[in-house]
Formats: sequence, C-alpha cells, structure tokens
Amino acid sequence: MEKLKRVVGIAFIEDGKLLIVKSHRSDTTHSWTLVGGGVETGETEIIAALREVNEEVGQGFEFCEEDLLPIMCFKEAAASDSDIIIEMNMFLATKKIHVSLIPNDEIMEYHWYSLGETEYNLSSSIRDHFLPYAIQKGLLF
Repeated sequence: MEKLKRVVGIAFIEDGKLLIVKSHRSDTTHSWTLVGGGVETGETEIIAALREVNEEVGQGFEFCEEDLLPIMCFKEAAASDSDIIIEMNMFLATKKIHVSLIPNDEIMEYHWYSLGETEYNLSSSIRDHFLPYAIQKGLLF
C-alpha cells in the first residue's frame, strides 16, 4: 500500500549556482538535495518551507513568505522507500543567503552547484524536475 508524504524543496540560486545540501537523511542514499523536508501535520507548504529554511540555513537568516516563489508541484516515488510517494512542492528563494553556511543537526554539507559538475549525485527532484526548469529560465549557468 502506497503512502503519500508531502515535502517541500527550496531552491536558492546565486551567481548562476544552485545550493545543494547533503543531510543526514539524504546521506543514506548518497544524494544531494535542496534545502527542505517534510510537511508536518497541520502545516501548509509555505509554513513548512519557512521552518525548513530556519532549520537548515539558520544562523539568524531572516526569511519570510514573500521570499518564496512557488514554481512547481509533482509526485514521484521516494528515493528511500518505493512504497512512499512524495508530493513535492518546490519554491524558488528570491532572497540571497547572507549568513555563513555551517553544518548543523540537519545538514552535513553545503555546496554551490554549477551546471556540468558530475561528482554530485543529485536527487531526482533536482535532476529531473528543477534543472530542466532552471535551464529553460536561464537561472543556472
């Protein structure tokens, strides 16, 4: 029986590069993801996105709903469990990160990804959904 899990992903782009992260959760599949995570009971996708940015970027980075642009929603099998279908709501961050990115309880590593880098195992949400969008819009180079 398939279970549906709502998740959010927030794409930060600066100087044509995309912020990707390796979390303790994504390390089990050796993949890099966007800042983001699960939508908790009673949360909207916007509230979940704001909470995830606070947890994963932190360091006093002030971020609000006006800093999020909804760009897409899709469903796919979860990389960690094919019995789980994720419904991903993806947002583009319109505010630059002005704090140091320091590993924390959620995130092991941060990287500003440039198109063409091959040493990073990108999650399917980035590889199959976000990158085609970003390339078409001229956001990454």
